[in-house]
Amino acid sequence: MRALPVAFPDTKKTYCFDAFPNIDKISKVTSPVLLIHGTEDEVIDFSHGLALYERCQRPVEPLWVEGAGHNDVELYGQYLERLKQFVAHELVSL
Repeated sequence: MRALPVAFPDTKKTYCFDAFPNIDKISKVTSPVLLIHGTEDEVIDFSHGLALYERCQRPVEPLWVEGAGHNDVELYGQYLERLKQFVAHELVSL
């Protein structure tokens, strides 16, 4: 997502100095997109992951890691399994 709305939730537009304007760019990505997000992320609210997913042209089944925070999703077993599945099935056709 955009960095500013994380700190200032009422921000509705992207400013040129925002380093992470993901929400404005994700709809331009034409390859399959796998979103992985912890449901208990204390830095980037889970709603931001959902918003990105909704704007993807070619989203694949996302991985919402139940109970994971911002920097620990890779500690959950389903993380590596979902990445392997994505690479093996989704990216092979590119």
